[in-house]
Amino acid sequence: MKKLIQKYFVIAKVLQIILFVAFANTVVIGQNLGCNFKPGTITLNLTGQSQGSNIVTYIVLVDGGNIIKYKSALNATTIDNVVVGSYKAVAVTWDNTQANAPVLEIGLNLNNVNHCWKSIAVDMSICDCNTTTNSITVPVSTGLNPQYVLTNGRGVIQAIQSSTTFSGLTNDVYNVYVACGIGTAPNLLVGSNIKLVTTSDLCEPIPLPYVVCVAECAPVICLPMTVLKLVK
Repeated sequence: MKKLIQKYFVIAKVLQIILFVAFANTVVIGQNLGCNFKPGTITLNLTGQSQGSNIVTYIVLVDGGNIIKYKSALNATTIDNVVVGSYKAVAVTWDNTQANAPVLEIGLNLNNVNHCWKSIAVDMSICDCNTTTNSITVPVSTGLNPQYVLTNGRGVIQAIQSSTTFSGLTNDVYNVYVACGIGTAPNLLVGSNIKLVTTSDLCEPIPLPYVVCVAECAPVICLPMTVLKLVK
């Protein structure tokens, strides 16, 4: 029994939940990721958990009071029908053959769930649409030689530019940071993650969130239409 406990303790130490295509194994340095997802179905990555027919894993979203608001299906990494709000995502794993299996249900306080192994909590924010066009224009920064940095909801840098307008955007969640100064931060690169950029390189480390939701019209409405007069 002692060896079994030690085995799962080691596994629990590396259990982690990360935002989808996100910032695994990076250092959190201060600035946040702003908005991460639109309302609806969210998908997260889970790594490091134990495997086996007797092992169960759930992902839960808890509110500021650590109350479970959402729970995934067994061994699933998606959660449906998530509404706008700020949450912490936590993965919970345990051996289902143990005598006293934990109770993990919506409405319970996660702090009171015993006999299980929990991942670190990942902050996440579900934001509603705030623009229906494929371009956004951010406020002008008063910083020195500002560069406007556009990331997706997972923190991956999509563009870096001196212009305040980003065009040609698809339906997604975006966050805009501002980097100031003459020099260039080593990790301030398209394709890199904003979490790798130190806050000293950002004159506005708290991002402005933008959720692009370009309306998709029905083909019948979108196609050019011609009205003809019928001749009898």
